[in-house]
Amino acid sequence: MDPRYIEEPRSLISGNRVRLVRNGEAFAVWLAAIDAARERVSMEMYIFNDDTIGEKFSAALCRAAARGVRVRLLYDFIGCRFASPDFFARMRAAGVHTIVYHSHRLWRPRFWVLFRRNHRKTLVCDGKLAFTGGLNISDEWVSIAEGGGGWHDAVIQVEGPAVTTIEATFLHTWNRRAKRRFRLEPDSLAPPAPAGDTRLAVVSNTELLRRFDIRRSAVHAIRESAERLFLANPYFVPDHGVLRALAHAAARGVQVKLLVPARSDSRTLDYAARATFLRLLRSGVRIFQHKDVVHTKALLVDQDFVSLGSYNFDHRSLAYNLEMVVNTLDPAFNRDVADMLEGDMREAEEIALSTFQKRSLLTRLIERLAYSFRHWL
Repeated sequence: MDPRYIEEPRSLISGNRVRLVRNGEAFAVWLAAIDAARERVSMEMYIFNDDTIGEKFSAALCRAAARGVRVRLLYDFIGCRFASPDFFARMRAAGVHTIVYHSHRLWRPRFWVLFRRNHRKTLVCDGKLAFTGGLNISDEWVSIAEGGGGWHDAVIQVEGPAVTTIEATFLHTWNRRAKRRFRLEPDSLAPPAPAGDTRLAVVSNTELLRRFDIRRSAVHAIRESAERLFLANPYFVPDHGVLRALAHAAARGVQVKLLVPARSDSRTLDYAARATFLRLLRSGVRIFQHKDVVHTKALLVDQDFVSLGSYNFDHRSLAYNLEMVVNTLDPAFNRDVADMLEGDMREAEEIALSTFQKRSLLTRLIERLAYSFRHWL
């Protein structure tokens, strides 16, 4: 387990056990963890809809509060704009402590906060079990067989001392907004006992500082790649530095594969992403487009390193959103993520350079125009 993929080796936390949880099956795991909690539940979610799966989570959080568990829920105002205010009011009435992140009030307009969102998706139960990844609580992530959208995604489950770091990141944001009696100081958290032999680094940003930490850690791992590099991202609109790092990796013989959805929930971002494809294809990067929405945000390098979390390779994640990733050094976890991504790529259509070059002039102009607006998308 080579630490060279970690930009700051001192940030590595030893003694953890990690597990990959795929797609909508994460919901059952999360609900079971909430139902098993006995002391506290800390959750932050970008999207928490009042749909079928949202009602299940609301009921689970209310049940936890009813049995005396301290439940803290931080949800994003924009991400939850389609959920009824009564949905969260019912949870508050049941004893769930809720805070909305950067709400907008017409009588006190602060338009800049509309750009700064909490895009993290984390759940921590009793300070011993933590989850983070790309899944939101919404029916889009429920399987098609169960009536959902069948979006592809992934979550990392963490047990061990790193759980404290994940919860402390949540509390840093929570405590700035919570009333004193609802706060929990990160310094008071007791790290759980070692649960495995995985070393990992929790990388996050804050509202004002460390804006580029996640990007920098990803670019560092890309530059250290020697054999293979798999990248899955739903809104792939990177800056030129990331594109250059990927192109250089392919040029030195690294097997570089990019997995994106053929069509995400943002057509403009899809066009902006395609503006980067020609440069990557010419450099030797293989690009796969999946017919389903692949919402997975994963970077895999060689046989050890995996970065999994909420971070999109776009300007919004870089400059405006609160994000979190977990960077692991674990060959077994690496294999599990590789199997997942390779399975999705087998189901996807690979873009051929010769075909992509035949795009119409109008299509190319739309793509370039969309990419030129990437700072505001």
